[in-house]
Amino acid sequence: MVAVSNYVVRFVNARIGYDEPVIKDITLSIPRPSLTTILGPNGSGKTTLLRAIIKYAKVFGGYAYIDGREISELSIGDLPKYVSYSPAEIYSQMALTVLDVVMSSRNSGGWVSRDEAIATLRYLGVGNIVGKRFDELSTGQKRLTLIARALSSKAPLLLLDEPTSNLDLGNKYRVILILRRVVSDRGITVIATGHDIDLALASDWVVAIRDGEVMAMGAPGDIINSKVLSELYGIDVEVLEVNGYRLIHVRNDR
Repeated sequence: MVAVSNYVVRFVNARIGYDEPVIKDITLSIPRPSLTTILGPNGSGKTTLLRAIIKYAKVFGGYAYIDGREISELSIGDLPKYVSYSPAEIYSQMALTVLDVVMSSRNSGGWVSRDEAIATLRYLGVGNIVGKRFDELSTGQKRLTLIARALSSKAPLLLLDEPTSNLDLGNKYRVILILRRVVSDRGITVIATGHDIDLALASDWVVAIRDGEVMAMGAPGDIINSKVLSELYGIDVEVLEVNGYRLIHVRNDR
């Protein structure tokens, strides 16, 4: 079990939403450094949790902390020191170069510099696309560009909403390997949302939420099992162990 002092994000009996709470009395903790995946069906509150950390969603009651500080006490201007966010949506109509997109990020000292942006793209293995237009990239390249934009802020906490969505098998695993490398090389905590069981299995910590409530939380081996996944998604899921790997099978015979 991770010590409380090593939790980078904590919610305690938090009620979170927009005009009104959609998440009620949620309590969870995210260890650092780690790759953490938040799993849950559509509408379960995954994105709302991330948005609460960047003060886009409102905490109506309870407590929410980054690095032991209440999120309510942090100004919008101070947030880049603590956290960077990459949304799930990819706006293909942006007539900007990849370099422009990455340099639109902010860090504690202001806007990300050209050198910092190029260095981050090279670190992610996509330095060759620096001058290309964002709207002409493949889906995988767009996703890596947005991850580079978030990573270039050098914040210790990186929030990624559905980072592997709409990616082919090769690009999905490239993203997963990159996220693992970011955690090990830089000591960053990455919190990713989505439905990707492979991403969850590659994580250090998994949170399963449904209807705005935490169903389960722990190491992947404790969460990726038939009982939790069946209850989480409301279908009959069987998790098979084959040569040390976990395979997901959805039963349709009953």
